[in-house]
Amino acid sequence: MNIWYLHGFRSSAKSPKVKAMQQAFPSCHVRGISYTPHSPVVAEEILINEYEKLIGKDDVLIVVGTSLGGFWARWLASELPIQSLMINPSLHPDKTLETGEFTVYGEFNEMIKVTNKDLQDFNHYKVTSQPYGECQVALAMDDEVLDSASTAKELEGIYLIHKFDTGTHRFTDFERIFPVIEQMVGK
Repeated sequence: MNIWYLHGFRSSAKSPKVKAMQQAFPSCHVRGISYTPHSPVVAEEILINEYEKLIGKDDVLIVVGTSLGGFWARWLASELPIQSLMINPSLHPDKTLETGEFTVYGEFNEMIKVTNKDLQDFNHYKVTSQPYGECQVALAMDDEVLDSASTAKELEGIYLIHKFDTGTHRFTDFERIFPVIEQMVGK
């Protein structure tokens, strides 16, 4: 069993959430995927290449993604027979991201650049049909970055939605999501 963590914008594969999941799910191969979530064409290439490495081995995969990582977790489940958990997903990064240069949290020397082309390219990756795989959603209803009520309304009736009163955008007290992941692992 493989669990991937897809970080959000300005984060990295070194997120503490990866270590927390490794400790909580020691029988699973848990790893953070190093990719460029803000650059759709590059992100697709990296994620598909990583998936192809699993084929023929232990190809059972659960993808957990936060914010922009949730966008990519949803897209992967629309393309592949996987399970995904979107945490406070950014459903419309073409509208919610800004262009410019940004530092990565905790990575003082790393800069990322978002261009108008990146924002336009997101439109090619928006999910408009039923997923091939299975998706679930976890929302912190006090998300200060994305409107969780609007996200819930948009995804209602499509995916199972788990609502949490608190957690903010970064989903603090991340271990509260572990029962959902545990249920997915048990399938």
